[in-house]
Amino acid sequence: VSTQSTGSVQTLSSSSTQRERRERKQKDMTKKRRNNGRSKHGRGHVKAVSCDGCHRLSPKDKVIKRYQVRNIVETSALRDINEALGLDSYTLPKTYIKQQYCVSCAIHRKTVRVRSRENRRIRTFARPVRKPL
Repeated sequence: VSTQSTGSVQTLSSSSTQRERRERKQKDMTKKRRNNGRSKHGRGHVKAVSCDGCHRLSPKDKVIKRYQVRNIVETSALRDINEALGLDSYTLPKTYIKQQYCVSCAIHRKTVRVRSRENRRIRTFARPVRKPL
């Protein structure tokens, strides 16, 4: 790149102009989220965790985590088991599953929804509305 000013020729190397452009671009880049989509907070590196949906390795702090508690027996068979057992005080055990999804799998499974710019600022956890059986 060459520019002329008052009779003398000034030449700028292309690497310096590229560096200037890059610095200007980095300064002007907007941030989508306050925490950059992670909850690292001062830790330099976080271990990678495998996604339960697609087995992609994602940082542990970026992964969307859900803890699922279910009965071992489904509700349709529960009545039959209670009649056959005859014990009212016995409670069936539950399964406890910790699910970890990468961002794309969590959006695909509707665990997490895409939110507008104003709603992204709301940091409280909203419980999903359950459908009546």
